[in-house]
Amino acid sequence: MEGCVSREIEVKVSACETWKAYGSLLLADIGVEAFPNQYSGYKVLQGNGYAGTIIQVFFAPGVAGPPWYKEEFLVVDDVKRVKIGKFIEGGLLEQGFKSYEVKLEAIEKEGKPDECIMKGSIDYVLNDEAAMPLVNSSIEGLLALMKAVADYVIKHHNTT
Repeated sequence: MEGCVSREIEVKVSACETWKAYGSLLLADIGVEAFPNQYSGYKVLQGNGYAGTIIQVFFAPGVAGPPWYKEEFLVVDDVKRVKIGKFIEGGLLEQGFKSYEVKLEAIEKEGKPDECIMKGSIDYVLNDEAAMPLVNSSIEGLLALMKAVADYVIKHHNTT
């Protein structure tokens, strides 16, 4: 079974400013800081934050499931403001997923240069249909991360 789920939120900061967090390793920093009960940290195994970078993300003690996952950034496009990451080991791949890719976009809002739409999508293939509930929790987790990034960029933008 395969599919795609996505969510969008509006942000009252430009796509360019929002992309500074979305398109960099700052995204992982924000995630760890915003969700300390979920994530304990990450480390860069290879690369500098652009395509080809591999990070290992560690779950906080007590979180059910595998203790970490590795993600490779397949695309980090500063012009189109698109980032695609693919889980390559651990995490959901040990919980019934054959493939798991996350696509993040900062989209200019037409006619409103100081606002944007943040879009997050998850493309997945399941090995086991019993993993289907994890799809819903995953997209809700991605939405929570998008909101944390929005809060961060709004706060940071207003202080500069």
